[in-house]
Amino acid sequence: MTAMTWSEGGNSGSLPVQPELPRARILVVDDHAPNLLTLEATLGDLGEVVKAHSGEEALLHLLREDFALILLDVQMPGLDGFETARLIKERERSRFIPIIFLTARSRDASHVFRGYAQGAVDYVLKPFAPEILRSKVSVFVELFLKEEQLKRQEALLRQRERQAMERESAYRYRLLGDAMPLCVFAASPDGRLRYGNRTWTELSGLASEAVEDLWRSEVVHPEDREGVHAAWCLSVGTGQPFEVQFRLRCQRTQAFRWHLGRAVPERNERGRITGWIITATDIDNQKRAEEELARASVAKDAFLAAASHELRTPLAAAKMQVQLAQRKFGAELADGPRRALEGLDRQVDRMTKLVSDLLDVSRLLTGRLSLEVEEFDLVPLLRTTCERLQALSSEHRLRLETPETLPMRGDPGRIEQVVTNLVANAIRYSPQGGAVELRAWSEEGNVVLQVRDQGIGIPAEKLPVIFERFGQAHGARYGGLGLGLTISQGIIEQHGGRIWAESRGVEGEGSTFHVCMPLQS
Repeated sequence: MTAMTWSEGGNSGSLPVQPELPRARILVVDDHAPNLLTLEATLGDLGEVVKAHSGEEALLHLLREDFALILLDVQMPGLDGFETARLIKERERSRFIPIIFLTARSRDASHVFRGYAQGAVDYVLKPFAPEILRSKVSVFVELFLKEEQLKRQEALLRQRERQAMERESAYRYRLLGDAMPLCVFAASPDGRLRYGNRTWTELSGLASEAVEDLWRSEVVHPEDREGVHAAWCLSVGTGQPFEVQFRLRCQRTQAFRWHLGRAVPERNERGRITGWIITATDIDNQKRAEEELARASVAKDAFLAAASHELRTPLAAAKMQVQLAQRKFGAELADGPRRALEGLDRQVDRMTKLVSDLLDVSRLLTGRLSLEVEEFDLVPLLRTTCERLQALSSEHRLRLETPETLPMRGDPGRIEQVVTNLVANAIRYSPQGGAVELRAWSEEGNVVLQVRDQGIGIPAEKLPVIFERFGQAHGARYGGLGLGLTISQGIIEQHGGRIWAESRGVEGEGSTFHVCMPLQS
């Protein structure tokens, strides 16, 4: 990937000046120093002569350098010329270097053939005529230099093509950036901003290149400058993506607007960072909407709390009047008025519970839901709760399974509230005659409660929302405000535990609610 430079004008696309070719290196190998000096004097003006006194030394030179030609003595101690040539031809880097054998032996055809078999291009007898040797060597030197020149021209051509592609890519990047309705910036690998698009210039009133010290400029809100600059330095230093919210000043209105800044590094094929692409998206309207929503939520919660407190007084009075009427006239009333009075009593209890739920939710939201913690046995509490709920719903079968005792530490009143909510829900969503099971046991320092019913179940898409305020799996069809599970979750979490539900959403298979909390909350 190429870096987004977005440079303008200049000669960045011109073909670089081709540097002068270095002198060709010629490797001469002979175990006699005088022979090496003679060869150096003869060939010195054709290139850089590198001397080696043995085959082993010649191989070391070939590991480090490239040569236009090798002049190799046949008869040497250790590795002779033929063996040295064989090793040279076996190595990928040196296999194509021409080799001329030098020998003082007679023109033995077998030696000549062996030399050519090892990859030699010529076979010269000592003593040699300097002019003839120079002529032979100059051919290979000239060939080497021409090949080097071709390689360099090819590299320069590729560089020119790459520069043209980069200019074209930068031009397209710029067109794309200017078409975007958000601020777009380009930065160098070290994090220095180089360019801002048209949206940026229209917002700030500054030139597209006036962005180098953007994060600490007056365009950024004073309260945001240090934070956004520190976040940018961290991203540049680590290569990690950048994401931060900050305010930019609009030149037209002089008002600061919230923006979401994001940046990702551009990397080449070797993974090195070649630049950064930064965007700043205007989120001011979204930010203001979120703030307005938060204020509305606070006002709503305050209203619920106030309304709940105001409703408790008349409900308490109504309850007292109903109970007084039942005690004073209950025996004298006919069936109709007596049933009406009992119905009124139930409705007052229902309203009182709804008000209590609203108060509890308000306390949860404000962190004021307190617990009265004590040591108690959970089993009698569960038994009493089940008996009370069974008396209210004779059409359902409640089964309780517990150990003989289950001592724990917590708020018994609040835990009874949770159990009541879970069992009452199970009854509400179960068919007539359906069974509701409540099990309790201790496990690894925790008390575990499980409430299972055979009702209509909970759709999979509703499981994540049933513990939210006013969240109901089946709407308002079965009554209630959808607060019981929210309150239950808050109570259990204050005990250091958790609550969750499982259901396949299949009618008749029902749902299972689980509670797990420490025995010593």
